Amino acid sequence: MTSAIDDGITERQRLLSIAAVCSTSFGTGISFGIGFPLTSLTFEVWNQPSWMIGLAGAAPPFAILLALPIAPRLIAKFGPVGSIVGGCLIGAIGFLALALFQSPWAWIAIRILMSAGFAMPWLVGETWINAVTREETRGRVIAIYAMVFFTGYAIGPVLLQAMGLDGPLPFLAAAVVTGLSGFPVMIGRQLAPMVEHDTSRNVASAFRWAPVAMVAAFVGGFSEITVLSLIPNVALAAGWSQYPALALLTVTTVGGIVLQYPVGWLSDRFSRYAMMVVSVVLFIALALALPLALTNPVAAYTTAFLMGGVILGFYALGLAIIGERVSASGLAAVNAAFIIMYQLGALVGPICAGMAMMDDAVHGFVTIVIVTMVITGVALVVFKRMERRWAAEGLHHG
Repeated sequence: MTSAIDDGITERQRLLSIAAVCSTSFGTGISFGIGFPLTSLTFEVWNQPSWMIGLAGAAPPFAILLALPIAPRLIAKFGPVGSIVGGCLIGAIGFLALALFQSPWAWIAIRILMSAGFAMPWLVGETWINAVTREETRGRVIAIYAMVFFTGYAIGPVLLQAMGLDGPLPFLAAAVVTGLSGFPVMIGRQLAPMVEHDTSRNVASAFRWAPVAMVAAFVGGFSEITVLSLIPNVALAAGWSQYPALALLTVTTVGGIVLQYPVGWLSDRFSRYAMMVVSVVLFIALALALPLALTNPVAAYTTAFLMGGVILGFYALGLAIIGERVSASGLAAVNAAFIIMYQLGALVGPICAGMAMMDDAVHGFVTIVIVTMVITGVALVVFKRMERRWAAEGLHHG
């Protein structure tokens, strides 16, 4: 597919449409980056037990999983701009509510409601960027979209650190940023794509329309959240002190952001399926090298930088595969399935890795990610063959 918006638009209009949704993505990225540490740190200040902190951390992905199956119908009803603006306003009101209701259970309930709202700009953003992008530049444009979101996500904790946890300032700032995130798409509303919803395609059936992309989503969520959550712990277990261990996390994040454009550039020139397979092999090699690399800071930072590029690349590659294979009427449903798989991977990953790291943190971490990547490689081969068989049987119509 080339684009789901009128082919008569100019390239300048196409660029403005992409810029609008990327700007919104940047703002929602900041909101995500503030919301998660704000909740966990506040619960620490309230002396909440670890299981409550974990429950609060699990509330947003749980809410998004609940909201996504019905989201494509809502987007088709309210339109892409209305859905984004509505979701951002729900998120903004949620941050203000957090400031007013200072109790753990109230915060968990509020985080569920506001995260269900955040599901809308997330889903619409992915659908929008795929709908307006030409196939020949899809990988690079999606890479930029991912870079913008994760840059915002990385900025969020920095802003929170500067504002502190005391007083209403962090809540007001987060509410303002979240509310204004919908403003760019309001300005560019005339350049928004038509988001259709084919009622014959629900989220469950969408898994067979782009199975390789679903594998990319799951392994992306699994590896991204596992690595970004636990890489400092791995470094500490290897004998590093706290600040270098946190710096390793920063380098991993920076690598993920910086290397997305090269990944996108390559995906516009080579098979995205082949790049997925190469990414799996590369990640296994980096994981095998990690224990030795941790004995030398330069080697460790280099390994972490490359690892960040690979884990964030799974997400961008999967999104690009959806765009190249799915027609406009199916984009919302398939993207919803994509995010569901990503969230499932994000939920399962840290739990499995945490259990694997109980006796030997470094080698347990390496073992679980390698096992996951081997399973991913097998799944890619199996689902690619199934995809070809369905196409031969006339069951895959994009």
